[in-house]
Amino acid sequence: MITEYKGFYVPLASVPTELVSEWETTLKGERARILNALLEKIPNATAFINRLAVPASERWSAFINPEWPDRLMVLLKHGTKLKGAFASWSEGIQNAFKEGGVFETNVSAKKDKFQKARYTMGSVGIKYKTAWGPAYKAIGVISGDTRVTVYMGANDTFTGTVTNVFLLGATKYARAIAVPAITQGLVIAQYAHEAGLTTERSQVISVVNSKLANTVLKMVDTDRFDVQLKIDFDSVANKLYVYTKAETV
Repeated sequence: MITEYKGFYVPLASVPTELVSEWETTLKGERARILNALLEKIPNATAFINRLAVPASERWSAFINPEWPDRLMVLLKHGTKLKGAFASWSEGIQNAFKEGGVFETNVSAKKDKFQKARYTMGSVGIKYKTAWGPAYKAIGVISGDTRVTVYMGANDTFTGTVTNVFLLGATKYARAIAVPAITQGLVIAQYAHEAGLTTERSQVISVVNSKLANTVLKMVDTDRFDVQLKIDFDSVANKLYVYTKAETV
């Protein structure tokens, strides 16, 4: 055995206050840029029809049962109303994104929802507070990043030596795929776990591990290493975790 790591996934109790404030300030600061980008893409009624109305009607038509007796009229009504909605859309956009408008108001009103980010932060960490979370530590120990050993904590178990097990040139791609895939799995599986949905939790774990096997583990130098990388659930600790192990062939 060269290296072995197990890291329990623990969502943060809350997103730090300063990050919530920074999120609110940053998003409000993007108001004018968002408006300008919208108006550049949809500057007039023709662009609205071609880029929004027609594609929306085409996608929506797939949801209408082909056997519905009045299907054509339903589609015509939907398409006609959309194509004639530019003036209303434009007025709504201008009102929403004006200074002090609905966009800014809703950013402040909804900032508590940013607390959902605590689930993601539990996986990836907060560099200036908790450094890396288990999603990166797991890929770090098998991709040669010795920095992660400095930040091992109570939720981590690590033995062996940090080693790069990937084929030449593949390391950065393995990391880029592994962290979001692991994080997505942990977050969704945690949602299921908190809701008591054990079947769904297991399904999420299975899907994510298949993704890791078909992407990240395909980049391993299998002539030299036998590697495991997965997420799972520890029924004793009642927590999700990330696990990796590398052995020489």
